Amino acid sequence: MLKRLKYLKAVQPSVKRILHIQSPSQYAKSFQAQKVANKAKLDPEAELRRNVPYVIEDQNYRYKEGRIYQGFQCERIESIPDYGVTSCTLRHLGTGTEFWYLDRNDIHNVFSINFRTTPYDSTGLPHILEHLALLGSKKYPVRDPFFLMLNRSIATFMNAITGPDYTLYLFASMNEVDFRNLQKIYLDAVFRPNLLYLDFLQEGCRLEHQDLHNRDSDLAIRGVVYNEMIGAFSDNAQLFKQKMLNNILPSHTYNNIAGGDPQVIPKLTHKDLVEFHRKYYHPSNARIFCYGSFDLEKTLAFVDKEYLSHFDCIDTDYSRIPPEERWSQPRHVHILSRMNSMGASFERQNQIAIGLLMCDILDIQENFELKVLGELMISGPNSAFYKGLIEPNFSGGYCKGTGYLPDCKDTYFVVGLQNLTVEDFNKFNELFDQTVLKASQEGFESEHIESVLSNLELSLKHESEHFGKSLLYKSAVLWNHDGDVLAGLRVSKLIETLRFRLKQNSNYFKQKIEKYFINNKHKLTLTMSPDEAYDDNFKLSEAKLLVQKLNEISDEEYDDIYNNGIKLEAAQKEADNLDVLPCLKISDVREPIKPPQMEKTTVQGVPTQLCKVSSNGITYLKCLFNITGLSQEDALLVPLFCHVISEIGTTNYDFRQFNKLLLSKLAPIVCTTKVVESVIDAKTYSVALIMATHALDKNVPDMFGLCEELMLNFKLEDTSHLSMLIENYISKLRLLFGQSGHLFAMLKSSGLVTNASKLKAQWGGVDHIDLMKEYVQQNSIEDIQDRLRNIGLKVFSKSNLRVAINSSDVYQSTVSKPYERFLRNLPVLEKTIDNTEVQLLEPVATQHYVMNLPLSYCGKSFSAVPYVHKDHAVLRVLAKFLAAKYLVPVIRQQNGAYGAGARIGFDGLFSFYSFRDPHATKTIEVFDNTYEWLQTEGRNKLDRQALFEAKLGVVQLVDWPNGPGDINMDNFVLGASYDIYSNYRSRLLNITMDEVRAVIEKYFKEEPKHYGKYILGPEIEEIEKETSSESVEIIS
Repeated sequence: MLKRLKYLKAVQPSVKRILHIQSPSQYAKSFQAQKVANKAKLDPEAELRRNVPYVIEDQNYRYKEGRIYQGFQCERIESIPDYGVTSCTLRHLGTGTEFWYLDRNDIHNVFSINFRTTPYDSTGLPHILEHLALLGSKKYPVRDPFFLMLNRSIATFMNAITGPDYTLYLFASMNEVDFRNLQKIYLDAVFRPNLLYLDFLQEGCRLEHQDLHNRDSDLAIRGVVYNEMIGAFSDNAQLFKQKMLNNILPSHTYNNIAGGDPQVIPKLTHKDLVEFHRKYYHPSNARIFCYGSFDLEKTLAFVDKEYLSHFDCIDTDYSRIPPEERWSQPRHVHILSRMNSMGASFERQNQIAIGLLMCDILDIQENFELKVLGELMISGPNSAFYKGLIEPNFSGGYCKGTGYLPDCKDTYFVVGLQNLTVEDFNKFNELFDQTVLKASQEGFESEHIESVLSNLELSLKHESEHFGKSLLYKSAVLWNHDGDVLAGLRVSKLIETLRFRLKQNSNYFKQKIEKYFINNKHKLTLTMSPDEAYDDNFKLSEAKLLVQKLNEISDEEYDDIYNNGIKLEAAQKEADNLDVLPCLKISDVREPIKPPQMEKTTVQGVPTQLCKVSSNGITYLKCLFNITGLSQEDALLVPLFCHVISEIGTTNYDFRQFNKLLLSKLAPIVCTTKVVESVIDAKTYSVALIMATHALDKNVPDMFGLCEELMLNFKLEDTSHLSMLIENYISKLRLLFGQSGHLFAMLKSSGLVTNASKLKAQWGGVDHIDLMKEYVQQNSIEDIQDRLRNIGLKVFSKSNLRVAINSSDVYQSTVSKPYERFLRNLPVLEKTIDNTEVQLLEPVATQHYVMNLPLSYCGKSFSAVPYVHKDHAVLRVLAKFLAAKYLVPVIRQQNGAYGAGARIGFDGLFSFYSFRDPHATKTIEVFDNTYEWLQTEGRNKLDRQALFEAKLGVVQLVDWPNGPGDINMDNFVLGASYDIYSNYRSRLLNITMDEVRAVIEKYFKEEPKHYGKYILGPEIEEIEKETSSESVEIIS
């Protein structure tokens, strides 16, 4: 944030405070002030006098610069109007730890401890340490307090994140008792973790007998992070993005993989991990972030007394990252990847990208301007590379990672294409050169530039449900490198400066293109091609690594493999004393969320929901069209229609003009599909298309006007443009799989239970990808064009429309006139059916969709009860209990999957799932053995405390925060009114042990009549087939 500031013991007189200080000196208490000042080549006080661009007029703020609060000195107070926050920067007197507080009247508070963790190899040390730190600490010596706290808390976010050069430990909560509890857990986890050897073996990597109790059985490499990274790099897009980073910034830490390379992870030792923690998790290398309205001084006092006061200050130059040395010549790197069985044809499964080194992350104005330039170069149909690379339509569109990337000390820009032939690599390079040359000569239209800047300004006003977390994410990289994060958040000032420079110099962006795109020698061309032997080579490499490990160990160490496996199994099953962990009380969660200020009315025959929200000057619009009456063939194409509708232009504006106009006035118009089962009885369902957007209040007439223009005048005439949009759509669908495999598995297992869920599966996941590929192959582009046009003519009807408008109390009355004008012009077509019957499907054998992946994703679903049924809340609580006490311990901790859980949705289907799972059939058996476990081990684990913790886990979901645009949307979309929410919540908190036992007997004792089981992943090995009783139907 600030570079080190000299500690001034004499508090300055109460005058206008000078801000935006950037002095590199340290506190005298921690360092010799003269030494630091000399090093900086500046007199700190002279530097203070020179840097005075920002002044605070209001001296009534409760914290004052120069004052000391609970062991921290307040260095800088500043208002950030763009985000409606007041920033308070403090520094700990003893350790120099930076503490950044963003003060805002927001009950959704956020806390984070960040460390600069620069990996020196690819063993995944920072990543594995992130896992281990949350597996028990000095005050909380239990296995996995992080997962245990998920059900002892109502946090809206709990996670830890390993970046290329940082590690964040982050949580958010709307309950202050909960917030304080999690502070205790997180601070003890990072500063006093146990880092036990057995935990290291579980989370990192270990050799283990395949039959744990048989010394003579074969050995295998196992570990949670090891499997996670195998799964991560099975995603070719993620592998490509990682290799771009490694090769464009090769001279220092970014040449290594912070998450871990599966081929290198086994080389990590427990000793290395403990030493890394001692060095990099020192408070002097930490940055602490706090956002919201809870008492800051309570936090400061706790952090100082319990932790920071026990450490001295150290010099942390060892974790600093030097600038990348610029190349004198461009470079080219080629890598191999896994063949994607769901991808394009083998000869087209290639990728190419050009990466260009940009600027230092600390150059904030330049960084911002390059971000804008990146948008002008790649985003939307008016951008240079869209015209030059996408519209020629010889690929599957941009590859993952395309864009301006301010993620490291040095920023870089990447543009690349996926799904093209090797022969097209030269074409890509030629078009790249032609595109940047043309952009440097012609520049950009002023309207295009202004539309990008206007959309940035709109994004400043838009608030998500995780506003505080988003501010941390915006600033984390800059802060990690000692940048001025407040300057980074003054986006209006950055825009103002850019507009001034553009006005002064009409060639401003042309010159930047010449500098960064044409004359830049630090240019990397990365290409990737599939290798049919990739998986076999990986297995061979893994086998060689295993043999190498065995050759390096003694007989005694070999015996330890067996002994440690037995010890780890015992430790995983050992009961912890959970009383040491903090937990909320029932009194802490009695109060439900306040009811929304909502009015339901009818305008020109259209049911309309008006909701008054604190919207920061934005009006949010959602139009829901009931499309239940569409034919099955039409319905299956609605997701494609949603993708292309806002990209095709209208009769009055071609697609470029419409995009430019849209971005200058409102957020992108986004269309999505929704299948909605009745929350009352789950016997019927409806199908909907939802069109959503938002705009500044002053632009609301334009918002309605542009939505009307799109609905009434959309134009599907350019077949080549449509063909390109469809090709890119299918390519994007394939990219979703890497992070959503478990959702795809649950979609499909649910789709084997009801016809409504079958439609959901056909609208998303592997079914949708296969359906789209087949449809495009079997139909001409002209036929597809006609069908999509007919869908649009059927969908946009006032007779099938419901509308939700969320806006401020002040502006809501003003919305009515443009809204009425919008409705007046919409066509009234024959009203279609409102809903259709939910049909239960006959069960089939477990389906296994074979894919060439190293790990699997599993799902099992069965029909239970609708949302308002008295058993639904009980089943939801039971799902939380099963996840915490059964599924995670067995599937994740014992069997090595990355994740597992259970849930019941609004649709009344109960589902189990696993994520990146090395033992698919074992996991299906774990799902099937739920009742048996509940009657044995589970019976003892299901006590009053466990029941209460499970309730808390559900309260967390029921009370989930919403941004202003999404308030009361469960009511609007699903029909789950505030009364239904309130009754459900009350019912939830009063569930008894007897009720839980009753639903166990009712829903789990016998195999359900209607269920589905699904596996996405590799062929099941013979040894697993032999030990499994599961009957599996292979689908390929």
